[in-house]
Amino acid sequence: MEYLSHPLGGVLCSQLSCLQEPVTELPEIDIMDPLICPRTATVQELARIVLEEGVVHVRGTPTSGKTTLALLLHKYNTDNDVKSVYIRQWSPMKSIEHFGTYHLVWHARAAGFTSVSYDNFESQDITFILDNAQTSYKDDQLWLGPLKDQNNNCRQFGPRFCLFMSYGSPTEGPDDPSPNSIRSGIKILQRVSITVSRLENSPQISLFFTREEFDDVLQRKRCDQKRPVPLDSNAADYLFHLTNGHPGAVEAVLAMIHKAHQSDLLHRVIPEVTKDHILEILDDEKRSFRFLLETPFERSLPKRSNVNANAANILRQVLKNGSIERDLENPGIKECYQRGWLHSEIVDEETEEIVCVFPTRLHAKYVEQYMTRSLTRFPKRKFPTVEALAEAVLREFSPRNLSLETRLGTGAVVRPVEACYQDEFYRCLHQVLGFASHVYSEWSGDGDGRIDFRITDVAWGIEILRDGDRLDAHCSRFVKNGSYTGWIRKGWLKDWLIIDCRSSTPRAYKDPNTKLWRAIFADDYTSIEVRNASNNVIIPRFPLMN
Repeated sequence: MEYLSHPLGGVLCSQLSCLQEPVTELPEIDIMDPLICPRTATVQELARIVLEEGVVHVRGTPTSGKTTLALLLHKYNTDNDVKSVYIRQWSPMKSIEHFGTYHLVWHARAAGFTSVSYDNFESQDITFILDNAQTSYKDDQLWLGPLKDQNNNCRQFGPRFCLFMSYGSPTEGPDDPSPNSIRSGIKILQRVSITVSRLENSPQISLFFTREEFDDVLQRKRCDQKRPVPLDSNAADYLFHLTNGHPGAVEAVLAMIHKAHQSDLLHRVIPEVTKDHILEILDDEKRSFRFLLETPFERSLPKRSNVNANAANILRQVLKNGSIERDLENPGIKECYQRGWLHSEIVDEETEEIVCVFPTRLHAKYVEQYMTRSLTRFPKRKFPTVEALAEAVLREFSPRNLSLETRLGTGAVVRPVEACYQDEFYRCLHQVLGFASHVYSEWSGDGDGRIDFRITDVAWGIEILRDGDRLDAHCSRFVKNGSYTGWIRKGWLKDWLIIDCRSSTPRAYKDPNTKLWRAIFADDYTSIEVRNASNNVIIPRFPLMN
């Protein structure tokens, strides 16, 4: 504390003498580890944005790579002679006037910049990298002081701030900011999220890996002397779609793959892990999550012991609907949001609509696995066949939902147009069953793995297509040596149905014995007619309601 005596003043020094040393030491992450992707392009762009904008917010849920990226930015600054101070977390002291600035001075001097004082702080070209910045939200002296000052000026000098936070408003930082804070001044250019935002002028970087960075990670894992995980190209593609490049999820799934196939890889029984190997692991969902819960990724999952009834209901709603409006007056939403089980993202800059979504498909699958079970038996009397259930689900479809141009899915990524029928069927399946039966959905969420939906209580499966896309391939999965015949032999599938959703009347399918429905929608999605493979009407056209 001796170094504080002159630059900060004796009275302040005595007030600060009772405080613990500033938390500037680095976390136990070795960024020189050859297994860590340097993310060169992302780090360079982030450093440029911080330099130009002065204040940058990087928001991401737990295990999304915030600390690693913060340390990589700190190293990049240091290597390029940019004064840089890494602060692991904020420890405010409200009893001291202007403590925000003094605390920053303290951290700067502790990092070796001993010429920094309160009097010359505003002219110091230092980049402060604040990790776990959500711990600073209640410190008005920081947010109303140096952060607001730097955010509001257009000068190209003075302290700069890169704030890494696990939750917070995409547009304001703290969710309940004080009057006159910087809440209205966080521009699109200053926001970095888990994925690249669709909003115009957003930074083209994110916490999640780009495909190039993801491939770099896989190459490093392939060469790992202790735990090599060689993946072929199809397996790599599937893993990227499954995780969306979430750093913690990528690491967790690779660890799961290695543990499941460690012996075969060691003895070269299999030279590379294929997509089928990954799907075989994921077929046993309980076992898969046991693997994942042994990794650091488990910190980001809503473990049942920590989830109250309000939060559980919200998680089920997001599972069913894909997203939910961020209403922080709702205690369940606030709980999920602040714990990092859901990520918030702005949908429309003009309306400032903000929604909450799952960070990855793995989070959605976890909720599906552990929070949709019910002691209520499947209503077999009400739905004696898979066809009866499918008709009830189709009758719940919403024209409004099918017509939406923008639908955010996991990771705040816009869902492709071709996924609208799958998403709506899943929503309505839960609407009809009321979570009374355990519904399994495909892991990657894009139909590129296993059957779209499986109702385990009755061993039924349902596949959803759009405009006959790859119809032959989907039908062949259920016959001869198709990819689903193993499930049929095991009794996991006792009945099934393929539903081809479309807006035009198709030709009759060549195999009339195929369990195929053609759901023909009106152009405005206000009605449906259902035909079989032979093109015979089996359910006359009926209206849909919003």
